[in-house]
Amino acid sequence: MRELTPEQNKAITQLEQDVLLELFDVDFTKFGGDVYHFCNQTNELGQPIVWKGVTYLPYPITADGFELKNTGASNRPNITLSNLYGLVTAVVEDYQGGVGAVVTRRQVYAQHLDAINFANGNPNADPNQQLVSRYVIERYSALNNQTATFELAVPSETDGAMLPRRIIVANTCGWTYRGAGCGYTGHAVADEYDQPTDDPDKDKCSKCLQGCRARFGRKAVLPFGGFVGVDKL
Repeated sequence: MRELTPEQNKAITQLEQDVLLELFDVDFTKFGGDVYHFCNQTNELGQPIVWKGVTYLPYPITADGFELKNTGASNRPNITLSNLYGLVTAVVEDYQGGVGAVVTRRQVYAQHLDAINFANGNPNADPNQQLVSRYVIERYSALNNQTATFELAVPSETDGAMLPRRIIVANTCGWTYRGAGCGYTGHAVADEYDQPTDDPDKDKCSKCLQGCRARFGRKAVLPFGGFVGVDKL
């Protein structure tokens, strides 16, 4: 899960809170299936919610157990979906019980949704304002003709990963600049000392937060590859 942005910190401290939506992506592509997008609500037009151009179908879904823990075993959240017309039963039968499918939970304040969700557009639309957590389906714990409940686990518990997989460095990013972890594909910004440049040959990341912010913006959710704050433990 990424850090809260300044806008998100501000939102959670307001006396009158905006609606916090939960959007779920359930990915069955490892079984040759599709990615399904669900939300328990609709937008102000009474239509499916659209987030970052993706349509989230209104479908009865509840979730619990997502609280964060810093000691002991990691949490095991549960998601429960309506089994209307046996739709989930079909998924369980076709995709090996769904075990191993990736579930992505996105928390988004309604005020940041795509403009298409509102009758008069949305000047506050911001695709960066989301909190993302990813899990995999560990097992289905209940299935009947009304509902289906799945137990989730963090990926490291199901793939046998030993943590940490890489050296923990407090304030230095370990990603390769413009590589998969970094994800930056824009124009030249600065050299390795954070001095501005528009020369592609001199464009190098300083591997510090300042270099990351210069490319993605100070208000964005940064893909910084360092472990910020670990030196303060």
